[in-house]
Amino acid sequence: MKQKNTKYIKIRRFLIGLTGLGLFIVFFASGITPPGVAGEVLRHNQVNKIDASPLFYSEVENMRDLERGVQALRDKAEKSAR
Repeated sequence: MKQKNTKYIKIRRFLIGLTGLGLFIVFFASGITPPGVAGEVLRHNQVNKIDASPLFYSEVENMRDLERGVQALRDKAEKSAR
């Protein structure tokens, strides 16, 4: 009997967490900004068309050159390790 309650509690916690995550995603995807300082920053960025996404590493202009340089360093390290 106790094991059923434990499974039920785990499933319930999972569903609550999943629901919370879904609501969090829907809230930010809707474009509604939160009140206060955080909302003010988001509204300022929207008005001034500032892309402040956390994906700035993928937007680096010379990323392919940097990746080639890293690969060359790895190849050199492998050769010296042999």
